[in-house]
Amino acid sequence: MLRRGIIPLILILIISSLLFAQGKAKVRIAVVNFENKSHWYWWGDRLGEAAADVFVTDLLDTGKFSVIEREKLETVLKEQNLGASGLVTPETAAKVGRLLGVQYILTGSITEFAISRTGGGFRGFGVGVTTGKVVLNARLINTTTGEIELAAEAANKKRLVGARVKNASFYQSYNYGLANEVMHPAVEKIVAKIVEKVGNLSQLSVKGKVIKVSGANLYINIGSNWGVKVGDVFEVFRKGEELIDPDTGLPLGAEEEKVGEIEVVKVKEKYAVCRTLSGSPQAKDTIKKKKQ
Repeated sequence: MLRRGIIPLILILIISSLLFAQGKAKVRIAVVNFENKSHWYWWGDRLGEAAADVFVTDLLDTGKFSVIEREKLETVLKEQNLGASGLVTPETAAKVGRLLGVQYILTGSITEFAISRTGGGFRGFGVGVTTGKVVLNARLINTTTGEIELAAEAANKKRLVGARVKNASFYQSYNYGLANEVMHPAVEKIVAKIVEKVGNLSQLSVKGKVIKVSGANLYINIGSNWGVKVGDVFEVFRKGEELIDPDTGLPLGAEEEKVGEIEVVKVKEKYAVCRTLSGSPQAKDTIKKKKQ
């Protein structure tokens, strides 16, 4: 009897843990090709592509991120005349983020990259030591606020010992495997910092705005892509009068006043429908997810 009772209990625990893991929302992120600012010009933009690819792989391996497809990312960047790399700024990240439905954009640059080889050879073949060095600078931009939430730098020096074809165009020919090996340890360091900073979606400060009010329904500009769920409660804030410095005439900002609360009743990928719990929310009001 005891064994019969234990087995169903174990099955229930296993199923519950699987459902819980599946239910945890992942942070949606887009990785833009890194800009090659190094003096390693042989591989050109492909070096930046390689850096982005390594970041995508490592972010996915953490199990905490959902990474936007490269084709979709490049299409949006092209439509916004931003090119494929290095041109996404905190100012443009919010717009790109909305179009892609992501909470974060990861971008950055390769400030140093070099490969050198030493060794000897005989009759067309050589045995030597290949040394690669890289320095990466990465910026994690919050698409909701437009703020740089993390700026990190990491370096790596990699030695590879083995046989190389002596007459091969070693430097000029793009070698993805070699670029990956050199960059990977540096990327791992930065990804660890990203995980520590971002954590999981439940810890994010989810913000958005009211799109419009139609009868009893309110529409907000964040949906399931931002981890919004039916039953979530948002506080609604309205921007007050702009404060102007009397000496300089420069704007100092404006205070926000809480004007009500709303609850999500229906969720789509990029927007959600809410009902008013209190107050009189209006279009363009700012919303912030209420802490439990």
